[in-house]
Amino acid sequence: MIRLFEACVSSLALLVERDKLLFSWRRPRIAICHRLAHYLEQTIFGQIHPSKPDEYVFDLSAPVGGPEFRTVNPDILLHNRDTDHPIRPMAIICRDDYLSEQELNLLQLLKTKAQCTLSLAIAFLPQKPYLLIYRADDEWIDYYHFERENSHCHLLRRRDMGELIDDGNQLKLGIKRR
Repeated sequence: MIRLFEACVSSLALLVERDKLLFSWRRPRIAICHRLAHYLEQTIFGQIHPSKPDEYVFDLSAPVGGPEFRTVNPDILLHNRDTDHPIRPMAIICRDDYLSEQELNLLQLLKTKAQCTLSLAIAFLPQKPYLLIYRADDEWIDYYHFERENSHCHLLRRRDMGELIDDGNQLKLGIKRR
């Protein structure tokens, strides 16, 4: 899981460095997801691409199954495409803005119910000098800042999933909404 997270951070660095124009587009999410999946594939597999059906592949908007996932499929999914015995090492949800509470709950469902080993969400926040990475675990969500200028990633906060039900507030980070 650590290697996958590091590969994701490295791929984000490539995305920000090579494709920064995409962040200025109106509704850039699909283009950004495509490029991020491309960099992830290069970072993880190198020049060797899976050729057998039981090997891992990156897919965009691949369904993970189950009625609780009808409202969201991960934008990027690393999986083996086996419907009987699925293995999902990584799932990424991409958004232009901060995730809602419902999306945070769905991110945790990807981790716990869909058995995605590394469940991430990335808020691109084109107006900010950073990207926000959410990493779900069984009991908490970690928030990471990925600074665009120097590609530095650091843990900002760990939030207990129980807080989502109790406080009704998303992590605000001191940013006023319009």
